Amino acid sequence: MNAMLEGDGSRSGAIPQADLRFLRIMLGLQVALGLLWGVSMLFFARQIVLGAPDGPHIEKIAMEGAAHMALVFGAFLVWRAPQRARDVLLLMVFLNGLWTLTDLVYIPLLGLSEIDFYAKVIVNAILAIGLAVSGRRAGLL
Repeated sequence: MNAMLEGDGSRSGAIPQADLRFLRIMLGLQVALGLLWGVSMLFFARQIVLGAPDGPHIEKIAMEGAAHMALVFGAFLVWRAPQRARDVLLLMVFLNGLWTLTDLVYIPLLGLSEIDFYAKVIVNAILAIGLAVSGRRAGLL
């Protein structure tokens, strides 16, 4: 946080390797899990719907899959140029945190009991917290 800003708004200070390594581990997790969920939701939405396979829920699953793919793209942007991608990292933390909160609301509300719903809550919480902590350690947040 104490790095000086250059004229174009980027930070001039280098990020310590240990802090960058932790950030890249979290970004790698975001890419791996984002691809897993994104691909499954985009291409197998019909098989994983709740209720009728031709209902509006299928569009929600496909849109969530697209959002996971956007997070994967964001992780690549942050990996490539961490000093310039602060806002992208903030968006990634926000979206993972928002998914955690909404899952915590609608899982009990709808009485969902499958283990994958709870696994998704845990993973999204880990990603939100891990990206926030690693971004903070790297001086980006």
